[in-house]
Amino acid sequence: MSGFPGCSWCHGKGCICCPAEEKKAAERAHEPLIVARRNDPGDMADLKELFGADALRHAFGPDGEGMAEVHRNAALFNLKQALRKWNPNKTRRRKD
Repeated sequence: MSGFPGCSWCHGKGCICCPAEEKKAAERAHEPLIVARRNDPGDMADLKELFGADALRHAFGPDGEGMAEVHRNAALFNLKQALRKWNPNKTRRRKD
């Protein structure tokens, strides 16, 4: 029995969960990394900070981590967005 390499149960050795794990992975592959709202200034500021030219230069530069850094920034963006949505008064940016 050949397994799905991304199976969280058998790690590709082959088990009864492999087809379901493969189906879940295929569904997740079509989800966007982030969804930013253009009319939300917080989203736009975070988008510029985490995916702007400087952030991408750093990610793919000599001391960056490439796509791993981009994925980490996407997770950070989603977390910041969720916190803003959950409690908009507590997550406002400080004006320095």
